[in-house]
Amino acid sequence: MISRKQRTTSSAAFLHTAVCVKILVIVCLFSSDVFSADPGTERAVEKAAEKAAEKAVEKITEETVEKAAEEAVEKAAEEAVEKAVEKATEEQVEKAAEKAAEKAEEKAEEKAAEKAELKAQRPEEWWGSTKIHFMVFVIDIDSIDGAGQSFTTNVYVSLRWKDERLAHEGRTRTVPLEETWNPRVIIVNRGGLVQKSLPEVAEIESDGTVTYRQRYTGPLSQPLKLSEFPFDQHDFSIQFIATGYSSDEIEFIPDTSVPGTIGGGIYHELSLPDWVILKYQAETRAYEPVKDIKSAGFVFEFTAKRAGLYYIWQIVIPLVFIVIMAWGAFYIDPTNAGAQIGIATSSMLTLIAYRFMLGNLVPRLPYMTRLDYFLLGSTILVFLTLVEVIITTNLALREKEKTARKVDHWCRYVFPATFILWSLWSLIL
Repeated sequence: MISRKQRTTSSAAFLHTAVCVKILVIVCLFSSDVFSADPGTERAVEKAAEKAAEKAVEKITEETVEKAAEEAVEKAAEEAVEKAVEKATEEQVEKAAEKAAEKAEEKAEEKAAEKAELKAQRPEEWWGSTKIHFMVFVIDIDSIDGAGQSFTTNVYVSLRWKDERLAHEGRTRTVPLEETWNPRVIIVNRGGLVQKSLPEVAEIESDGTVTYRQRYTGPLSQPLKLSEFPFDQHDFSIQFIATGYSSDEIEFIPDTSVPGTIGGGIYHELSLPDWVILKYQAETRAYEPVKDIKSAGFVFEFTAKRAGLYYIWQIVIPLVFIVIMAWGAFYIDPTNAGAQIGIATSSMLTLIAYRFMLGNLVPRLPYMTRLDYFLLGSTILVFLTLVEVIITTNLALREKEKTARKVDHWCRYVFPATFILWSLWSLIL
């Protein structure tokens, strides 16, 4: 179609052409000899000129309209072609983008399926058990709480296995642990929040060897029988298991790559002033919480003995002096009742106060320990000393000084002998 602007331009051109033609015709007539003729001839000439001009205008108008129409048709055709090309291009681009998105999605699904299969299926599953070499190194033991039946440790663990599916060319790669198969090792006997200090990553060598390292810090539970306190020794264990795998599926093997160690070790200087490490070992041991259920696992065990010398100096020897102080009443004449009773009662009160002070040094248990028996025997002897003083005082008041002195004399030997025998039985035998 012809636009409004094109129609206006064409009309103006037609009028201009027609006027020019008409003027040209009139000029020619005026310049001719015929123009000098009579008025009738002049009118005829004018009419002829007008008709000629009209015909010329019509012809020019037709040509101009045809030309404008051709131009409009050509332009419309060009625009239609451009729009068709644009539309076709957009459709092709959309189709290409859809195909590319579909291919990317398929690749992503395939990759995700491969990763899921790689994580779910353990290495050498079709050939038997997966062999994992373990190394446990106890960096420190912060404390041992006998009454709380626990100990706080700082332990380093290294696991190494081979997965040929992860073999590659080049250097060792480090990937998140969750992106590859792993035995999902946990500490069974943790007694609270056990923190992990190292990142959860796995190092994969070019031949497919996978190494996982972790450091655990926190309290671990350990049943302890403290009846031999303060001269007791105990076996402590750190039990690791592979969650979801039986001992037939995973075989833990002590690592011997470090010279002088078989599966583990312990630092020679620990934060335990009152304990001495006697021995340790790391071995494969399945965890059996109930009968017929065995989870693959390994354990690090160590034997520690309490340094009893500390308790001898802090508890036993001061208590011996308190008991001996009470025996001083046996060497005072029974007639001096005030002095005898004063020594006996002072010893008893001193012993009671000392027992209160020992509350923070001895574990609170529902059963008796060696130290408890020793404290009990010492308390009984001091109390019997007070009873003996009261008896000898009554004998002296009844004028039986001789009998009272004999009682004191025999007590000078009987009480020490009894105390020695009781101490040997409670602390040594």
